[in-house]
Amino acid sequence: MVTPRDIALIFLSLEALVAGMAPLILIGALAYGVYRLRKLVRLYWPLAFSYVEKAREMVEQASGSIAAPFIRVYSIIWMIRTLFRNLIPRRPA
Repeated sequence: MVTPRDIALIFLSLEALVAGMAPLILIGALAYGVYRLRKLVRLYWPLAFSYVEKAREMVEQASGSIAAPFIRVYSIIWMIRTLFRNLIPRRPA
């Protein structure tokens, strides 16, 4: 009766060991992946940065070309308001 109990306890201990080792293996694999990717990142970082800079310039140019007509209209409206405000005398209060 003692022997089956001991064998069952050994199998349960192995199952707990395997379940406990899975996160450690995943963390080790991630660390190894980061170690290997550092070389590639050093190699391709300037290229990626240049593409990001080109994209930023294109977005800035597009947003400027979209906003320019609105800014122009707004400034013309304020110039006309200022012109009429200076031409028409104010009533004394």
